[in-house]
Amino acid sequence: MNALRLTEATPADLDRIMELERQGFATGHQELRSTYAQRIASFPQGCLMALRGSDCVGCVFSEIWCFQHSPDAAHFTLGHDIREHHDPIQGTELYISSMTLAPAVRGQGLGAPLLQGCMEHAARAFPQLNSAVLLVNATWEPARRIYSGVGFLEIAHLTDFFHAADATFQDGIVMRRPLRHRAS
Repeated sequence: MNALRLTEATPADLDRIMELERQGFATGHQELRSTYAQRIASFPQGCLMALRGSDCVGCVFSEIWCFQHSPDAAHFTLGHDIREHHDPIQGTELYISSMTLAPAVRGQGLGAPLLQGCMEHAARAFPQLNSAVLLVNATWEPARRIYSGVGFLEIAHLTDFFHAADATFQDGIVMRRPLRHRAS
């Protein structure tokens, strides 16, 4: 059974979110608990838990930004305050700020449905959304395949954006795709 059910995260989900964060990202790429708490408080519609049956197998977080042809690299900073750029009234672009799956379910075809479910959830609630944007570490090939597979294209290359575990830097790739609104 591959079907995912997405539910909005609540503060009660923070322990599971942090467990998924530790399992999904290297230490230098992990958000703080306080960052996720702020995101849930500021934009619960953009904070989704992925359930398969009764098991929470992943999560995805998003924000709504005002469209910029070339997004500012500073907007993608780890631990940024969602309130600085999040604009659910005038914003037309969904920023996918984080997405991860539990190691036990990786490789089972759940990444694309999780990402698509997030975009569809946001587009239903905020019909003014025209596009989605995300940032991915250039070395994360499985994630890049998922994003490309659902229509994201590279629009910018951020040299030395991510700190690597060995104290070097890795490039970031900004990707974007249009959102197609479906009639309900």
